[in-house]
Amino acid sequence: MLATPLTPMETGRKPRGPHGMHTFYTSDDIAAAAQTADSVYINVSIEANPVDVDKWRTIVEAAAAPSRAPVGTKKIRGKMPDAVQEVMKAAFVAVFSQRFSSEIDKLVDAYRIMLRESLAKGADSALQTALNRARLQEKILAGTSMVDQTQACELLGLSGSNPSATMKRKEEKREILRFTVEGRAAYPLFQFDIEGRRIFPAMAKLIALKPDIWSDFRLLHWLTRPHLDFGASPAERLGEEEAGVIAAFQRAIVPAEHG
Repeated sequence: MLATPLTPMETGRKPRGPHGMHTFYTSDDIAAAAQTADSVYINVSIEANPVDVDKWRTIVEAAAAPSRAPVGTKKIRGKMPDAVQEVMKAAFVAVFSQRFSSEIDKLVDAYRIMLRESLAKGADSALQTALNRARLQEKILAGTSMVDQTQACELLGLSGSNPSATMKRKEEKREILRFTVEGRAAYPLFQFDIEGRRIFPAMAKLIALKPDIWSDFRLLHWLTRPHLDFGASPAERLGEEEAGVIAAFQRAIVPAEHG
């Protein structure tokens, strides 16, 4: 992000973004333009307008009033007391902080609108890629039956007095995949051996084999897609063909490990 003041010749003119860039916000004080979503140019003009000068004078006079010299004393020319300088600095900060705080809020809002428009138009490839990934993740989660922490404990025959702590231990031991849905922990139902009241042992083995470049979402996607070896998804064969599922996963990750 780049911020530059206007040159003296430009005083009195509204700030502008550089030529060839998309200007998404402009006012009497600030112009913001973007070349891409993560490359933003901000041009700032700080000029004293009558309203700001009046505010500044009011603050300075109010702060300096108690220390005014008695009538009849001589004024020292060419020298400004340190206390008055500090008062003026504080007044400047107070006036321009108030002036620009609302400007920054408006600028941020305009930037968010630009991002949404960019996504809608597919104008930014990096954002479009991120959006496509997020949509795929949402689709995978929406198509997978999930249980919450309390339900997970019930399926495992464990105490439900503190389901969060109980399932946290399972996660730390890397026995189970855990996702967040609407701000809450969620576990794919296929991981649970309902009859055995346990998590299928194959899950811990698959998670241990998962390469670092594979996210949990990618593993979930692999488990829930139909597989030629099984005529069904690997998730449907965790209890019946554990060895086959693990072997198929090992074949799937070979390119990832050597590429």
